[in-house]
Amino acid sequence: MSLKDLIKSYFDQNSWMTMEQFMQWALYHPEYGYYMNGQKKIGKNGDFYTSSSVSDVFGKVWADTFVKTIKDQDLDPAVIEFGAGSGRFAKHVLEAWKEKGLGERFSYNIIEKSPYHSQLLQNELAGFKSIAIFRSFEELREACPNYKGIIFANEVLDAFPLRIFRKQDNIWFEKVVSFDDVQQEIRYHYIKASDGSLLDQLFAKRKSEFDLEVSFQMVDWLKNIYEWTAEDSVYFFVDYGYKGEEWNRDALKEGSIRGYHKHSIENHALDKPGKMDITYHVDWDQVENIAKEQGVETIQFSMQGEFLLQEGLLALLNDTQSRDPFSLEHKRNRAIRSFLLDSTLANGFQVMMQQKKRTIT
Repeated sequence: MSLKDLIKSYFDQNSWMTMEQFMQWALYHPEYGYYMNGQKKIGKNGDFYTSSSVSDVFGKVWADTFVKTIKDQDLDPAVIEFGAGSGRFAKHVLEAWKEKGLGERFSYNIIEKSPYHSQLLQNELAGFKSIAIFRSFEELREACPNYKGIIFANEVLDAFPLRIFRKQDNIWFEKVVSFDDVQQEIRYHYIKASDGSLLDQLFAKRKSEFDLEVSFQMVDWLKNIYEWTAEDSVYFFVDYGYKGEEWNRDALKEGSIRGYHKHSIENHALDKPGKMDITYHVDWDQVENIAKEQGVETIQFSMQGEFLLQEGLLALLNDTQSRDPFSLEHKRNRAIRSFLLDSTLANGFQVMMQQKKRTIT
């Protein structure tokens, strides 16, 4: 049986499911979900690249940023990474710390619920002593009940299942998923939404005739993170997204949701359930508003290239005399140029830095 067969059997008893439920199955079903199965996802033979798969310079810059932030803000000497994937970023950070004699002074913790990725992490990070891997947020909270450190999440916010809404003739509708028996395909259709007042508030500054996306799972996750961490804790979120009027461009009338398969964009996110990544652009305004409600301040928001430049990326340039274009030094230099000049790596990703404010008594 495939995931598509499982979904079809669901529709034998039900006329529709939310996009959130479809994504939950397509990405996180214990057996067939894209993130949970053994399909290679990152790199040349996968479906997409991540910044850490481009070069180790990405992790080297962040390693220094983590150390500086911990010292400047007087935090616990610890970093927690959510969704570490293959573990390459964590490895590059730990190697950078080791090179500077800091390997034993800072701890690195990872939360990864995918059995496939957990095994990759075990293999990639074997030999590092200052690391712990947890399978769930609950397991982490039990182990670290009073955490005052750094939270890092690279391309995590865009992986939470979402729901999609649209307003027509002053009535809110939800874009849901159903099965077309004639065409034998999974498709979208709209049903009347149950709570229009919440949507009016949530999308007050958006063109309501567009498909509007919100992940209530992401909202809950952020609230739990903010609530659990202690005052002064710092949060770094790296992802691709939009703010303000950027969302009202005509190109986003159908929303931002899409699939990635073999390094190609799949505009129909319902195709290939369990066999391709499903992603979307993060609404940074939503993230910032949730933070404000929880007493967390956004202290910086910038394009990734600008952030890496500010954090010392150019210091990693090598003045090499090697004529071998494939040498490590040349590869790193090309990667640095890409992080500063490539439209996707430099400006397609953003970095949001936040901090939990102290309570005034």
